[in-house]
Amino acid sequence: MKKKVLVIFGSMSSEHEVSCISAANIIEYLDEEKYDIKRVGIDKNGIWYYYTGGIKNIRENRWIRDIMNKELITNQIKELRRYDVVFPVLHGKFGEDGSIQGLLELARVKYVGCDILGSSIAINKILSKELVFSLGINVVPYISISDREFFNREFDKRKLVENIKENLGFPVIVKPNKEGSSYGVSKVEDDVSLISAIEFALKYDNNVLIEKYISKRKEVECAILEDVLEERIFASTPGEIILPSELYDFNAKYENKKSRIQIPAKISEEQIFAIKNYSKEIFKKLRLTGIARIDFFVLKNKIYFNEVNTMPGFTDTSMYPMMLMHDGIGYKDILDILINNVY
Repeated sequence: MKKKVLVIFGSMSSEHEVSCISAANIIEYLDEEKYDIKRVGIDKNGIWYYYTGGIKNIRENRWIRDIMNKELITNQIKELRRYDVVFPVLHGKFGEDGSIQGLLELARVKYVGCDILGSSIAINKILSKELVFSLGINVVPYISISDREFFNREFDKRKLVENIKENLGFPVIVKPNKEGSSYGVSKVEDDVSLISAIEFALKYDNNVLIEKYISKRKEVECAILEDVLEERIFASTPGEIILPSELYDFNAKYENKKSRIQIPAKISEEQIFAIKNYSKEIFKKLRLTGIARIDFFVLKNKIYFNEVNTMPGFTDTSMYPMMLMHDGIGYKDILDILINNVY
């Protein structure tokens, strides 16, 4: 008997469009001989619809206008309980922060990916850095600030600027604490534009991370795939993002065709070995399950942990499936393992 699998895409996240592309690829690769596949799209207002139209419409985010092929869902819990497994292909807020996982737990339905705890830890850059640092792994020096502090009338912004100049130095990277795909990120060269960069990041989250900028570093990533049935956590050969600019923002990730991927990363064998081991340690420390992409910076002989994605992209340019396929795990096999993990 086929497993009933529901693929969910879209949502209110700033990564709505990326989610649609990822979901379209996953739907195409899911084995229809093994799975009875249904699709649910969530629009940018959080409204749920069954969608039966073409995959191309999902990929190009035109599904919401395809009125003939969408049906409003009024009782999400009731509908979710119809499935054996839910594959929440949702990136960033509401997808990787424990929100959708909480709803799926309430519905008592099995789902692909990290649970509430792991998701909420990993998306919190400040907390995840603290936990990774406790493992003895380098993290980029940073200072954090909340909107309550920053917008308090008694808060001295000049002292904040001086603190950053003294402890981090310029340039710095200013980013939201809990946001995916580098939305709200700025590279700040001096104190003149620092305050406006913090204000910009606070539009995306109520906490901001100000990190020391590591120049001439390599952006290296590692895919983790947990196979529960085989009782193993697989860490891929690390890959490297070769950038046309110094900032790996949303445009560099998904829109700039000059960004290139190198697998394996052009680093030493010792660094490849270390990153694979670090990735497994981080996966366990952050209480992750099933799937994750662990990101690092490599500067000469030093490795810095950057961040974690608990539902990494599955687009045509996404590193996660590419790294696993480089190591001989086929796209369909990746999906089979993720779905079977929930049993």
